[in-house]
Amino acid sequence: MKSTALALSILLATPFAWSADEPINDMPGYVDFAELSQNYGEPRVMVNLGGSLLKLVGTMKHDDPVAEEALKSLDSVRVHVYDTEGETSSAEQRMDTVSSKLETLEWEQIVRVREPDDRVNVYVKYTEDRIQGLMVMAVNSEEAVFVNVLGDIDPAHLNKVVDSIDVVDDFDIDIDMAP
Repeated sequence: MKSTALALSILLATPFAWSADEPINDMPGYVDFAELSQNYGEPRVMVNLGGSLLKLVGTMKHDDPVAEEALKSLDSVRVHVYDTEGETSSAEQRMDTVSSKLETLEWEQIVRVREPDDRVNVYVKYTEDRIQGLMVMAVNSEEAVFVNVLGDIDPAHLNKVVDSIDVVDDFDIDIDMAP
């Protein structure tokens, strides 16, 4: 019963919390994944956290204080996982389109993998000492994974951020930019 009341409180508060925030799709580095639903149907996994709702998640007690602090500084975390069932061309085309867009917005590609069965692109947008966004795209014959994180990320905490949104077992991403 308490969990139902909490869920209702969050759902009722969410429209008011979102109205005060900058629309996520207007943020530099925002990537629209909806096009993939036309080819693959609804995502198997979908996480869309933004604005005040993400701040609320960041204020909740976490086992890891570094992850807790990292979550507080984020504006948006979006994860979409689609089943490709061997048909990867649509996801690969979307990956190429997103890559081109990010490069024109001066995002830097930090990982590029081209294996016979796997394609991975990882981009970051950063200032002198902070990361403002992270985009991970991974496609194989089973699934297409698109992760878009926007906000202020300390590079030393990047692995904690990625670990905190790790919802896909097959794609373990280990990014360490700490000196």
